[in-house]
Amino acid sequence: MTPRVKPLTLAWWILPSLLCIALHWLAFRAWFRADDFAWLGLTPHVHSFHDLLAALFEPRAQGTIRPWSERAFFMAGGTLFGLNALPYRIVIFATEFAALGLMAWIGRRLTGSPTAGFLAAIFWMVNSSSMEPLGWACVYNQVMCAFFLLLAFYFLLRYIDTGRRRYEVYQWIAFTLGFGALELNVVYPAIAAGYTLLCARKHFRRTLPLFAVSAIYAVVHSIAAPLPKTGDYAMHFDGSMFRALGVLWTWTVGPTYRTTSLDLPAWALPLAIGLLTVALLGLVALPSQTGIAPFFLLWFPVTIGPVLPLRDHISEYYGYIPAIGLCWLGAWGVARAWNSGMAPRIAAVALSFVYLFLQTPHLLAATKWNYNLTVRTRNLVEGVAGAHELHPNQSILLYGMDAELFWNAMHDYPFRLLGIDNVYLAPGAEKNNASDPGWDGVQEFILPGPAVNRGLSQNELVVYDVRGPQLHNMTTAYAAMPRSNELPLRIDAGDPLIAGLLGPEWYKPDVDHRWMPKRATLRLAGPAVGGRNLHLQGNCTGEQLRPGDLQVTVSIEGTTLPAATIHNSSFDLEFSLPAAAVGKSELRIAIEVSRVYRPPQDTRDLGLAFGVIEIR
Repeated sequence: MTPRVKPLTLAWWILPSLLCIALHWLAFRAWFRADDFAWLGLTPHVHSFHDLLAALFEPRAQGTIRPWSERAFFMAGGTLFGLNALPYRIVIFATEFAALGLMAWIGRRLTGSPTAGFLAAIFWMVNSSSMEPLGWACVYNQVMCAFFLLLAFYFLLRYIDTGRRRYEVYQWIAFTLGFGALELNVVYPAIAAGYTLLCARKHFRRTLPLFAVSAIYAVVHSIAAPLPKTGDYAMHFDGSMFRALGVLWTWTVGPTYRTTSLDLPAWALPLAIGLLTVALLGLVALPSQTGIAPFFLLWFPVTIGPVLPLRDHISEYYGYIPAIGLCWLGAWGVARAWNSGMAPRIAAVALSFVYLFLQTPHLLAATKWNYNLTVRTRNLVEGVAGAHELHPNQSILLYGMDAELFWNAMHDYPFRLLGIDNVYLAPGAEKNNASDPGWDGVQEFILPGPAVNRGLSQNELVVYDVRGPQLHNMTTAYAAMPRSNELPLRIDAGDPLIAGLLGPEWYKPDVDHRWMPKRATLRLAGPAVGGRNLHLQGNCTGEQLRPGDLQVTVSIEGTTLPAATIHNSSFDLEFSLPAAAVGKSELRIAIEVSRVYRPPQDTRDLGLAFGVIEIR
C-alpha cells in the first residue's frame, strides 16, 4: 500500500513555489525585452551542424559561453514557440521551483530543522534580487546556475550521508553541466570544500579534484574568450572590489539599489539594513559544534567574489545566488531563537518582519515595472509588424522614441525576427535625449535627414509616433514639420534610402550591401572635434585577393590619405582624418581600390561591397 503524504509535508514542499507564483505573477506574464531578442536572433542563422555548434559555443555578449541557459534555451524556444513568451516562463519557473525544493531540503538537512529549511526558501523567494532572474528571460542563466549549484551540493550531502558512490558521480555530472549555465559555476569547488572543511572534514580531500576542473575551465574560457580590457565589463582588481562588496551586501540584505516604494524616513532603510547585518554576523558568533553558521556566511563571498571586479557593471541580480547562504543563515537563526526563550523569539520574529518589510514592496514594484516595460516592448514590436503589413514596400520611421524603449525594444533588432529590416529612428532622437547617457552609440539606428527627405518625397517612407500604447501614423504631419538637412557622420551603404548621399558610380543595393566599382564617391559631415577617424567596413571577393592584397586609397576634399591594405575578404579599415575636416558641414570623400573583379555573366566591375562608412 502506498503511504499517504501528510498535508503538512505537502505544504512544506509546495508553499514556497505557490508564494513564488503569487509574488512574481506579473513576471510569469511578462514578454521579451532587450537582450532576449539578440538570443532569439541566433536561430535564423543556423543552417548546418557547424552553424549550430557556432551558435551554441561561440563567445558572445562580453565573451560569455552559456550554451544551455542562453543559446539552447532561446534557440529551442524560438523554433518551437516563436515569440510566445509563456513557454519560456514555464521553463524558468519550473527551474526555480526545483531550486526552491533543493534549497528547502538542504536547509533542513544542514540545520536539522524543517522550519529552517522552509523559511530559507521563503526568505530567498521574497528577496528583491529575484526580480530579473524570474522576470527577464535572458537572465535565466542565474536561475539555471542556482539550480545546478544546489543540485551538485545536494548530491554531495547525499554522498556524505549514505557513502554511496553514485551520489558522488551525480555531483560531478551536475557540477560539469553547470558550466553550460553560467561562468559562476566555477566557484562550486569552494562551496564543497568549505562545507566539508567546516562540517564533514573527512570528506574534504574528495572535493579537491573539483578545483582542477574549475581551473581547466577558467584557462580554456580565458583563451576562447579573453576578458574585456575596456568598457563596462572590464575587470578591476583594486580597492573598488571592497566598495562593490559593500554595495552588493546591502542590496542583498536590503532591497536592491537601497530603495523602497514605501514612504520611510531617510534614516529608516540604513538602520534596518544595519540591524539585519548585525543579526546575521552575530549568528556566526554563536557557539555551535557543527560549524554550519560559518558555512552559510561563507556562501556569500564565495558566490559574489567573481563579480566584484566588475566595478562599472554592478547589476541588481548579482545578489540572487549569494542570497541563498544568507537566507539559510537567517532561517537557522529564527529556528534556533524560537527554541531559546521568549526574548530571542520576539527578536527573531521582529527581524524577520523587518526583512520582509524591506524586500517585498520593492520586489512587487520592480516586478510591475518589468512587466510594464515588456508590455511597451510588445506594443512597439507588434505595432511595427502591423505597420509593415499596411506598408510592405516602405521603410518605417519611428518618432518620439525614449531611451528606455529604445534599449528594450529596438537596439537588439527585434523586427528582424519578423522579417522586417528597414526600421529607423527619426533624426534628432539623440538630441532630444542628449542628457540621457543611455543614448550613446545609437547613430546607426537614425535615418539621416537627407534620406528622410528623399524617402518622404518619393513615398518610400512612413512615419509612426511611438508615444502611447499604440503606434500612430503621422506621416503627413511629420512631412509638414521643419526638419534638418544636415549630413550624417555615418551611413549604411546597403540602405536604399541613402542613395542621395552616394555618387552616381555606385551600383544598386544587393540585399544588405552595395558594391562600388573601382572608384566611388560619397558625402558625410565633418566631425565636430579632432581626433576622429574614417572607418570603412565591408567585403571583397576572394577572386580579387588571389593575386595578392588590395590597396585602398581615400581622398577627402582632394587630400589623399595614406593607403590601407585589405588582407581578407572581410575588412574594417581606418583612416585618420585631416585637421581641415573638423567642423565641415560637408566632406566629399572618394574611395578607390587597386583591383576589381567581373564575375561570370555579370556586366559589373566589382570593387568593394559596403557596409558601414562612418566617422567616429
